[in-house]
Parts: sequence; C-alpha cells; structure tokens
Amino acid sequence: MDTSGIPVVLAMRDGLRIRDDHVDTLRRLGLAIHLLTEEQQARDDTRYTAVHLLPAATTDRELEERITAVLASTGAPFALTFQETDIVAVGRANSRYGVHWSRPDADAVARDKTLQRAHLTANGLPAPRYRAVGAHGAGPDALDHVGLPCVVKPTRGASSSHVELVRTPEEATAALDAIERLARSGAHHFYDVLPDEWALVEEYLPGEEVTCDGVVIDGRFHLGGVHTKVLPDSPWFEEDLYTLPYGDPAVEQEITATAQAMVSALDLEVALFNVELRRDSQGRFRVVEFSTRISGGHVYRNIRDVHEIDLVELFVRAALGEEGIAKRARDRHPGACATCIKFVYRNGIVVSNGAGRAEASSAFAAYYPLATPGQEVRSAPEGFDLCGLLSVRAPYEPRQHPAQVHRVAEELLGELDLVVAPFAARVDSTGRPDTAQPAEGGAARH
Repeated sequence: MDTSGIPVVLAMRDGLRIRDDHVDTLRRLGLAIHLLTEEQQARDDTRYTAVHLLPAATTDRELEERITAVLASTGAPFALTFQETDIVAVGRANSRYGVHWSRPDADAVARDKTLQRAHLTANGLPAPRYRAVGAHGAGPDALDHVGLPCVVKPTRGASSSHVELVRTPEEATAALDAIERLARSGAHHFYDVLPDEWALVEEYLPGEEVTCDGVVIDGRFHLGGVHTKVLPDSPWFEEDLYTLPYGDPAVEQEITATAQAMVSALDLEVALFNVELRRDSQGRFRVVEFSTRISGGHVYRNIRDVHEIDLVELFVRAALGEEGIAKRARDRHPGACATCIKFVYRNGIVVSNGAGRAEASSAFAAYYPLATPGQEVRSAPEGFDLCGLLSVRAPYEPRQHPAQVHRVAEELLGELDLVVAPFAARVDSTGRPDTAQPAEGGAARH
C-alpha cells in the first residue's frame, strides 16, 4: 500500500522528546501528520503537516474533543498516540469517529491499574495479590492480604514514578500520602480528578523484571522484543539497563502466550501492546502492568535494530487495512546485535547535557538529553527526574550474558558531556561551575 500523503492524527500532550524514532517512522511512510500537543517547541517542527497547540493541563475529555474535531476536519482514517497518558482520549475519539478496531474499554482498563488487576483476576491471568486504596488508607487487612514487604504505586502513574517498596505500615502510610499529593496536583496528566481509589498496595515479586512490546494484527499478538531490566537495590523502582535480546526462545514463547491471552481477553483487533512482567518467589512470571501502546525512549528503535521488526510501521499498515501484514510480523530475526539503554539519574543543577565524546564510539547508538542546562533534577526519593537515556550497541552471540553490553553502556556513560552541579554550588555567568568558590564536593562529571 502506498501510504504517501495519507493524513493521520497524532496526539501527544507531552513526551515528544523520547518519541523521535516513532515520529520519524510516520514520516518515512509519507504520512501527513497532524499533531496535537502542549509542547510549544513543536510549533515550527517541519516533520508535521500541522501542529495544533493545546493549552497547558488539557484534560482527557478536552483532548478527546480536539482529536475528534481534527479527525473530522482532515479526513484522517484514525488517530494514534505513543504516550501512556493519552491512550484513553485517543481510544474514545477513534470510537466516536467510527474506527472499527478501536477498543476504548480496553484503553480505559490499561490506563488504570485497579481496573487492570480486576481484569487480570477475572480472566485467570497471572497477577500479584493487591488491594486498591483511597482516602481510607492501607489498613491492616490490606497489608495482611498482600504481605510485607509490599509495593505501593499510583493507579494512573507512568515510568515507575512514586512506585515504592515498603517494609512497615508506617512506610506504607508515608508512600500513600505522597501518591495522594501527586494525584491531587494533576501533574503529568496522571489524574484529571481524584478518584475514590488512587493507589495500590500489592504483593512484592522479588524476581527478574522484563518489558515486552509487540503489535496486534487481526487479533493475534506478534512479539517485537523482550527487554530485561536492571532495578536498583533500594525501595525505589528507578528503571535501568534495558537490554536486548532476551536470548531464550522458550521464555519468549512463554511471554508471547501470556500476551496473547491478554489480547484475547481485551478483544483487541489492531493495536500496539506492551506488557511488563516480573517473576515471583517461585520463578513464575506474573503481569505487573500492560498498555495499549509501545514503550518510548530507544526501546522501539532497538527492537527494530535487534529483531528487524518495525512495530510502528506494522501497526499503521494494519490500521489502514493493508493485507499480508501478519506475515511480515512473523519474519522476526532472533538477534542481529545486542543493545542496552542506560537510564541516567542525577541530583543537582544541570550545567551541560549532551552526547560529548560518547558519540564518536562505534558502540554509540543515541543519546536523549531530557534535562536542559539550568534545570534542577532529583532522583528518588526527592524526585523522579531523568537526565537522559543513553543507548549502545554490541555484537551478539546467541544466549550470551548481557554483562558485555552493560559494560559498554557504563563505559560510554563516562564519555557523555553531562555536568550536574550540587544544589549548593555556585555557577558563573556562563552557567559553568564557579571554580573560584567551589561548593563542597564540586560538580560531578559523568
């Protein structure tokens, strides 16, 4: 199918900075992209046929109305998003517009972890024990049900923000108080209004965590890739070191079967799909969360490089009704190379943030600087800010341990032009650390 000139509506209130690869694929297909966003810097971006700037703090309902209007005015066959917080509005707008494969009920379930847990339980799918929490807090019965230590998380968060491992009832109360403040703030489009239940306490699963991305075509889930994650040894779930390929076909088949059961239970026909799983104390995978979109950052592009499968292109072509797409989805390479994404966290005031000398390395794939000079950044527990995402490549031998590509990522991390001054540091008129009166500890270059 020649997709040149076909209009499509892309809704991304925010999150554009880590979706460049996704957008570039839409451009490569020749689509005329009509963007709806709150990000002012997109105004003059020539990748888009039209940019519809939204007011700050646009609600889900307001976004739904704007998407529906732009669909009607452009004649675009459908709208799409790559942003977790926008899937509900996009799904509702597509359904109103008559897109036959749209499943707004599934999008609503995916967006709320309380609904996710109820859906998984009702359909006999593997999930942690949980209790939903609201103003009443997490009482003894809830904590007894899930056990301590347990995980406390927002029902409508994203990127592991405010997800905490707690070991006592007092820690659980403090974590829930922080989530309630987050929910009431309306920050990051997590909550338009405060629902009756805005947090979960759930069973802690101590094993390996993975994230799986794929595409649904004619109701069948087709695997893109399974990333393993490294999580810090702390109460906070700051994600790090996303590594491809998984390397064990049997595990990939197991995860694919679970994803297919979920897709069938949600009645998805055409969709992008992500599921995160974690092993319990018995080594069995259980579903931590899922969504009707794929991951951002470098995840999509790395899947394309490693497994030679383009999830965005396949989704678009399937959504347009092109035949034969399922066969293309099945032609997946087991592993053309190894890749790793390093998540960069810091505390302080950003002085500079760029690829620096790392870009000269043959192992360098890309760097997304997510914090700008002068910006304050804080890691958990003071905040959940990312300075950037570094992606690297390395040769792959079947079933190799990922430690090799991890070492490459750590080495190139030291080559970034990333300078973060402690909060007490002075800076000169150029924004560089003032070496005449250095703060205690100085500025850290990593």
